[in-house]
Amino acid sequence: MNNSFSFEYVAMPRWPALAWVARCHHSSPTVTVFHGPRVECTPEWFAEAVWAGDYLDGNFDQTDLIAGSGARIRAGRVTFVSSGSTVDRLQSIERPDGTYVSNSLAGLLATTGARIDESSGRYFRLFRTIVGGMNRYRRFFPTTAGNVRLTYFENLAWDGRTLSVVAKPGGARDFGTFDKYAAFLDENMAALAANAAAAQRTHRYDLLSTASSGYDSSTVTVLAQRAGVRQVLCFDQARRNLDDSGEPLARCLGIDPVVVPRSAWMDSAMPEPPFLSSDSHGGDVFYKGAESLLTGKVLLTGYHGDKIWAKEADHVDANIVRGDQSGLSLTEYRLDVGMIHCPITFWGVRQIGDLHAISNSREMEPWDIPGDYSRPICRRIVESAGVPRDMFGIEKKATWVLLLMNKHFLSPESMKDYLTWLESRRAEWIRRGRIPPLMNRRVVSWDFEFRRLAGKVAGDETSLLGQALHKTGGVRVLDRVAETPPHLRRYVFSWAMGHRLRAYPTA
Repeated sequence: MNNSFSFEYVAMPRWPALAWVARCHHSSPTVTVFHGPRVECTPEWFAEAVWAGDYLDGNFDQTDLIAGSGARIRAGRVTFVSSGSTVDRLQSIERPDGTYVSNSLAGLLATTGARIDESSGRYFRLFRTIVGGMNRYRRFFPTTAGNVRLTYFENLAWDGRTLSVVAKPGGARDFGTFDKYAAFLDENMAALAANAAAAQRTHRYDLLSTASSGYDSSTVTVLAQRAGVRQVLCFDQARRNLDDSGEPLARCLGIDPVVVPRSAWMDSAMPEPPFLSSDSHGGDVFYKGAESLLTGKVLLTGYHGDKIWAKEADHVDANIVRGDQSGLSLTEYRLDVGMIHCPITFWGVRQIGDLHAISNSREMEPWDIPGDYSRPICRRIVESAGVPRDMFGIEKKATWVLLLMNKHFLSPESMKDYLTWLESRRAEWIRRGRIPPLMNRRVVSWDFEFRRLAGKVAGDETSLLGQALHKTGGVRVLDRVAETPPHLRRYVFSWAMGHRLRAYPTA
């Protein structure tokens, strides 16, 4: 076969702004790309991405410092490039008429006509497996048209016959000292800012940092400020109604803080589907309240900082093991609003062992505070920018919404629509030999309280029962019970995906 590949672009003006679906033909070197209105298209490459490199060169396939996605023709193949993090992914499937690749699961399903099992309550566990790292996540998502491959962090190469997984470049850098690592962060943040604002772009981007009172976003904000960022997004509260605004830190750095109520998302009409259809958990739904600020932005976050910048680390290999899946539920939503998500904390992530060594080195002792919430790399970067020690990193908080574990887990309009959807699908459960979800409110309430109690017992190591469970391994059972959404809630992914498919009209 002649491997002189070329792209054929088909604009889809009613699709989400940054969505794309590529069809690799089995009998032709032409790759047909269906794309939303903000995808950058050139003869050699297309992308909805920013990277730490010159925009005109289009070398996003030769770096791991990329946010967003795209594809590049080079050396007799087409390389589909994923984000350099595990909060975004590529989806692909083989069909009789070609092999399809997309940055949207919903877009891929809509384009190929594949359907999911609406009666399955296991999707929330499938997506969560990425928390266990690159070696443990479930790579295949079942559909009526066959398995969809989920690809995090790695790239995909099409040679005209086969789509194969290829490793990202850039996995070995000299992080021997704090100064070398800090210089790496500063140099590449500046390069990212220049790339985002390149005059040759059809659609330019501004960097928008996020700031809270914690370590990770504070560090990202300092790095962003050095690269010229002058605006930062702050949410007023974390979970448990704790004050978590990064407004004082932003003002200390001379950056304009835009403070948004964390609960503002609840004022929107059915805000949950884009988030739930991304990962079945929807924990980043609070960003909906800041939607007017996000279009045309590169959102800089500190997701995964709890591992990469921690003084104590459970895993120091290149497997990218996370503590949770925060950030992943933005992967569909950001395509709608025209936003690129860039968690700076993943830069150099495969060298977490080197970063852990820096955190525990003698030179970092002045920035290692007492207690179990110490991140010397973060504290040195932020304090060196003139931020007082007591202004950040004092208490660990979290903004992520535990949507499926909240007593009222959907907004009123969404709940009404969801219950109607469940009622209309009862025949599907019965047809598959499954028991339809229990709709009795009292039973649902008992289910919720049982799982809440299981989580409380599992987290208590001071009581005799808690100590016994930890010694015998019984705590793992309770953890699994506590992490499983109550029965009625296990099908929100299917409901949300049904809504999400409407964002991809095929005509």
